[in-house]
Amino acid sequence: MVCYPVLVGEMAKREVQKKEMAKRMGVCYRALNNKLSGKAPFTWPEVCIINSTFFPDMEKDVLFARADQDNAQGGNTT
Repeated sequence: MVCYPVLVGEMAKREVQKKEMAKRMGVCYRALNNKLSGKAPFTWPEVCIINSTFFPDMEKDVLFARADQDNAQGGNTT
């Protein structure tokens, strides 16, 4: 499951490698995968590093919008 679809999509579009992102964040590749899948949270310093290094033209709240936020905010429509 992709927890951060905008972030993952932008990584693919801009050819940002997970290995390089993990290195810049100071975490291992596995830790980054856990964060991207929602198994572990991103810290604020990590969010800032990712944003400023790889996506300086994007707002943090857009880049790190979670896939499950739509369901949580929408509620039940029946």
